[in-house]
Amino acid sequence: MTDMIDKIARAMHAGVNGHVTPPPTWDNQSEQSQNYWRIGARAAIVAMREPTQEMIDLCVDLGHDRDDAVDAWEDMIDSALGVK
Repeated sequence: MTDMIDKIARAMHAGVNGHVTPPPTWDNQSEQSQNYWRIGARAAIVAMREPTQEMIDLCVDLGHDRDDAVDAWEDMIDSALGVK
């Protein structure tokens, strides 16, 4: 697992469980439960692999080459997934 997957999994867990009093903490979850959230986090990151047109337009507006911006984004997502 990457740090980003765990970071997102913890945020998803906290967001969904924040209404429970007291909210269950990440560290008190079983490994199976933590892995459930990691699977969801990984799926969320995969869904973000292709930048939106708005994201690309912003990079171009900031003076970046379109293809370089898309390649950099995909490389960062792959890194978050532990692919590169």
